[in-house]
Amino acid sequence: MQTVSALVRIILPLVVFYLAFTCLGTAGGLVVVVLYFALMNLSAIFNHLASRAYTSGDYDKALRLLEKALKLSPKNSTMRGAYAWLLLKLGNTGEAEIQIDQALANAAREEQKSTLNVTKSMVLWKKGELDQAISLLEKVLEGYKNSNVYATLGFLYLEKGDLDKALSFNLEAYDFNSTNAIILDNLGCTRLLRGEYEEAREIYMQLMKLKPQFPEAFYNYARVLAHFGELDEAIYMCRTALSLKFWNTSTITREQVENTLKELEDAREKRLAETAGNDGHEAMQEEKSDDINSKE
Repeated sequence: MQTVSALVRIILPLVVFYLAFTCLGTAGGLVVVVLYFALMNLSAIFNHLASRAYTSGDYDKALRLLEKALKLSPKNSTMRGAYAWLLLKLGNTGEAEIQIDQALANAAREEQKSTLNVTKSMVLWKKGELDQAISLLEKVLEGYKNSNVYATLGFLYLEKGDLDKALSFNLEAYDFNSTNAIILDNLGCTRLLRGEYEEAREIYMQLMKLKPQFPEAFYNYARVLAHFGELDEAIYMCRTALSLKFWNTSTITREQVENTLKELEDAREKRLAETAGNDGHEAMQEEKSDDINSKE
């Protein structure tokens, strides 16, 4: 039966194309062919347009286009996984869970399921089910070693607060891929939280060369720089963090960064005032000394 169906899908278009060229001529036939392939690939076209809308920052439009694509290809698990991920990033955790579960149900290959389970773990995390999220990715990692899995599980260990486990795992992740920005941030943040500032600074200097596009990287680096008294650089990093997009999946909030920036700016003002006071005191001492010398 499947063979017959496949033959029909091949033969029917050929018959239609033959009739189109015969009845409508070359120009008309070409129009029919173009329309046919456009209609057959409409789902992929919507998906491509959704990707462009996402890149341009029009996230609502991206969602609408993905919804249209899924109406045409409801069993496309990769597309539904992307839809679930965007829903989660925008804060619609409940709907994201429905969509990722459906995507997993439609996924045929284990590798595809492993990729989708990264999103599933993030949904569990946002629902407050951190242990379940960690357990899920630990099972995934047993048979599927991938940078995205390492990056996600690494930050989940940080969320758990087990810094020893986070360090050993994020070092393993770093060995797996030392040029993944999230893996580097996970390791740098682990070093920061453990008070290992020199090691943290080294990691963040390496991370900055990759030009990361998420606020955590710059915020965490600002905290490292602040420890070393490099306030101007730390302020710059906080301001850079605030220029980036904060998502529902971000591990920090805009308010956190704003509060830290205010503290850093206050500390800089205090330092400048103290420096000015010291300079004034030294100038007064020099004037007194000059005055005494002139009287002599």
